[in-house]
Amino acid sequence: MSRLFRFLRARQGERGQALVEFALLLPLMLLIITGLFDVARAVWQENTLAYAAREGTRYAIVHGSAGSPAAGPDNPNCGGSTPPPDQVICTEIPRVVREAALGVQNITVTITYPVIVGSTPCADRNCLVVVDATAPFVPLPSQYLLGSAYQITLKGGSQLVIQR
Repeated sequence: MSRLFRFLRARQGERGQALVEFALLLPLMLLIITGLFDVARAVWQENTLAYAAREGTRYAIVHGSAGSPAAGPDNPNCGGSTPPPDQVICTEIPRVVREAALGVQNITVTITYPVIVGSTPCADRNCLVVVDATAPFVPLPSQYLLGSAYQITLKGGSQLVIQR
């Protein structure tokens, strides 16, 4: 028994050392773990935005100028009343994108028709339509420690040819 007591007395000074080492490494370990979660969340959110943009582009190519209702770049700002805003571009495509992006908040949808015929963008068959979806991403340390001061804008986009 005396050997056991001698062994325990000799190790008494090392108890505080383990506590100090743990206290020093805990913040670093938590930062690494939350960083891994944030990277996974960002990749998931960007993939979701890309999928949602693809769904919006698919809706746009099916509802081209011959679709019902017809799509067209009549009013790119979608805010005015003259000419009246295009229902598909201003309402339906953004709705399809937001519905497809489950779990992603504050999505901004941009629809462009990059091919110019004459002086107006082309929304007819064999013309391109581009749908971009962007959303802010706030990492966990920024959200809890900095009051969401730091954020990254994630983007997903798709470009297809109008089929109808």
